[in-house]
Amino acid sequence: MEKRLAKEQYRQWLVELVRPHTVVLITARPETWTIKTLDRIEEQTGWRPQDACFAPKGWWNPPAIKQHFLHKRVFPIHGESARYVAIEYNPRTREMYARFSIPRFWVTEKGSHLTEGTRIVKRLPR
Repeated sequence: MEKRLAKEQYRQWLVELVRPHTVVLITARPETWTIKTLDRIEEQTGWRPQDACFAPKGWWNPPAIKQHFLHKRVFPIHGESARYVAIEYNPRTREMYARFSIPRFWVTEKGSHLTEGTRIVKRLPR
């Protein structure tokens, strides 16, 4: 994981897109990597999400992890009827967000824009 973290590249255009909003990072990455991951994001982008949820030890199912955090951390703080957007690559996790009527987008393989599957939503320079 140490090597993977060192090689991670964060898209500055995506950071600028979300910077004005409240961002809760929900990841299936193990919670033992919380501080190193958040520090790396801030080091590379000059930004840090307002809140972050990392997977408890032994949890391996990304949709289940993220649904758990929606119920236990996100909805109790921000409300179930708040306006949410998920930026999520995993199709199974996007399906889970759909059950909550949360719009889902993901960064395409080229890394240059967001899509919701049928159209390009936002194209920005790398």
